[in-house]
Amino acid sequence: MKLGILCPGYGHARGGVIDHTRRIARSWSKRGPQVLVADDLRVDPRALAARWHEEAVTAVLIQYVPFLYGRRGLSRFPLQLTRSLRQLGVRTVVFAHESWVPPSRLPWLLLSPLQRNQLRAIAGNVDVVVTPVPEWRSEIGGNAVTMYVGSNLGVPPESARHEMEPSPVVFSPFASGLRWDWIAAAVQAIDADPPLTLIGADASSGRVHAAVGKFHDSRWRYLGRLDAPEVLARLMCAPVVLAPYIDGITGRRTTVMGALSVGTPVITSAGRLFDSFFDRPPVRTATSKGEFVELAARIFRQQIHDTPRRQPPDWYRTELDPDVLDEKLLKVMLGS
Repeated sequence: MKLGILCPGYGHARGGVIDHTRRIARSWSKRGPQVLVADDLRVDPRALAARWHEEAVTAVLIQYVPFLYGRRGLSRFPLQLTRSLRQLGVRTVVFAHESWVPPSRLPWLLLSPLQRNQLRAIAGNVDVVVTPVPEWRSEIGGNAVTMYVGSNLGVPPESARHEMEPSPVVFSPFASGLRWDWIAAAVQAIDADPPLTLIGADASSGRVHAAVGKFHDSRWRYLGRLDAPEVLARLMCAPVVLAPYIDGITGRRTTVMGALSVGTPVITSAGRLFDSFFDRPPVRTATSKGEFVELAARIFRQQIHDTPRRQPPDWYRTELDPDVLDEKLLKVMLGS
């Protein structure tokens, strides 16, 4: 059996969708299917569809984020590919990691409806659309189902020890939608030394970043980009991870899934896309800045004094473990 995946940038770029593609390609290969990954948008999409059909590919997964396909999130490529695959009778699944930009900025007032029409047209050509955000299902259409992304960091270590002073952690500080004013207020209330640890960015980048730079403090500890085992080890030792998002916590936030995989408390927020599935320990959800600051300070103090043995919660093991998610997605691919 052969399965195809389209993921632009797979062979030469970095990012959460690319990491997810690598994970599921390895996972599915271990289960038997041969996985063929395409990443070049310079080819004719009709030729790509024909090649997969000639190679007897059973099903194709299209990894979809609008801006993977065009600078403004607009491209004819995915629509032409899905049309060709449908004509050839190849089962096709789209994983909509993102749908379209909200009309919240002046340039997006035009882009939002164009991107929305693009995804809906693509959805009309495929068998299933999976999305990690339940709120998007009704917006996309009737063939959309919820499917979480999960952690891309691999198997957590059994234990971790680091000689460093405890402080709250932000993992992937340049992620879009982080409420940095909430984070800065919580850091001030916690008053640790160092005040904050950042995983995934260095100090020089942090100082000039549009969001982080507004609150940058020379006392912060920047750890830069670390490999996955080191990230997990650091998260395992963290008292608390601060992850408030403007649109609320959802199953597309792989950094939060990484923290949950080692049982680290996460303080997050509600919002327009909030998924109540995640509103349970060790996740704590705030509906206001004041509540976020209070939760962060209280949970930090508890973790410092109690130092509990960390384990991922049972609901993570049964619903969010990458092996569980990869198997579910494989079943969707095969229509079983």
